[in-house]
Amino acid sequence: MLVIIIILIPVTQSNNNSVSYDDISKISKFDNGSTVYAGDQVIDKNNVNKYPTVSNLGYLFGQIGSGDLITSFFSVATGAVPIPATDIVVGNVTDGGVVEDFDGPGHIEITNNTIKVIAPDDLIYGYLTPYYQAVKTSTGVDIVNNKTNETVRHINGDDINNDTLDSDRVNTDQFLYWYNRAAEGSTYTMEYGLAGFSDNRSMITPEELKEQFPDAYNYAIHYPNDCAVIIYQNNIEEKLVSSTYTYLDSHPQYNDANREYNAKQFVTAWNGTVIPSDAYGCGREDVGFSAVPESEAESGMATHGVCPPARSLREAVMALGFSLPIGMDSGRDAVLYGYSPSTGIKIHNTLDYPMKIIMWTEGSGAGMEIHTEIYELIPKSAVNSTNSTNSTSNTTY
Repeated sequence: MLVIIIILIPVTQSNNNSVSYDDISKISKFDNGSTVYAGDQVIDKNNVNKYPTVSNLGYLFGQIGSGDLITSFFSVATGAVPIPATDIVVGNVTDGGVVEDFDGPGHIEITNNTIKVIAPDDLIYGYLTPYYQAVKTSTGVDIVNNKTNETVRHINGDDINNDTLDSDRVNTDQFLYWYNRAAEGSTYTMEYGLAGFSDNRSMITPEELKEQFPDAYNYAIHYPNDCAVIIYQNNIEEKLVSSTYTYLDSHPQYNDANREYNAKQFVTAWNGTVIPSDAYGCGREDVGFSAVPESEAESGMATHGVCPPARSLREAVMALGFSLPIGMDSGRDAVLYGYSPSTGIKIHNTLDYPMKIIMWTEGSGAGMEIHTEIYELIPKSAVNSTNSTNSTSNTTY
């Protein structure tokens, strides 16, 4: 069979119109930093350099051996054989340029003369960054792609509603509140992408996030700019490193029913929050609190009831050696006036790995228990963290 193929090979030089390796990016089907999966074709075969088949039989035999009969047929018919993908692409890829041998989201890294297929780390996270923003105009709002600065569409002021805004993140009432008070040229973030990844991959758009990482998308829509979002984890040990609890107690002068509501809202705002190592993090931005008049507050309003869960959270993180969180006080009134109990408080994670905050309540009324647990997310392949020791603290203020 091979003898027949060799005899049939036209002894011709290839009409090489392909790009040289000085422009390797034109050979790649993906931009530098793009996310790829097993089964993706990473090279553009039309742009791969080709050489005379008769003097490069090894390339032809490689095609036949790998079962790529279509390409081998054209190599025989045209007298020009493409260089194998494995001579161009480094990493988890077949001779035909197809990604293989890993699960999860890998990515492309293009260097001067090489396309690298990088397998995913055990834990991958990026940071929320504005992608689509509404810009107020004289007649309504322009929806602008913040990355390209292109206007995607325009919405007239009278047409602003759930359907025209079309965003899982945006609350229409809040948007209209902004629109009716904002000056022309003001911006409002509609959707976030993810950038600044732990493995240096390029930005993931809101559409890619929603389609490829639905769990991460459902997490992301609740958090503000610069918060971290995990898109992938595998072989991760969630190690309990700190545990605390406190009680709501009774302060009828502040309306205990209202205090209980705010305490539960605080728990909702912080439960499930992930903060990377050596980074600051806050709670959810879509959780509301019930404010009441308070003469001591600069704004004249206060959210009584958030201090008991804040004390539980504060003690849990400070037991790990963390500094006092921004927006918190070291005393009984744990949340400072003027700071949102969710997004205004910032916790600095000084552990070796990302941390996850788990909070919940048990019971009701003055005796309601408020629990906080801190878990460190450690790759099982890694050596145990040097500063991760279990800690338990009970606060009953």
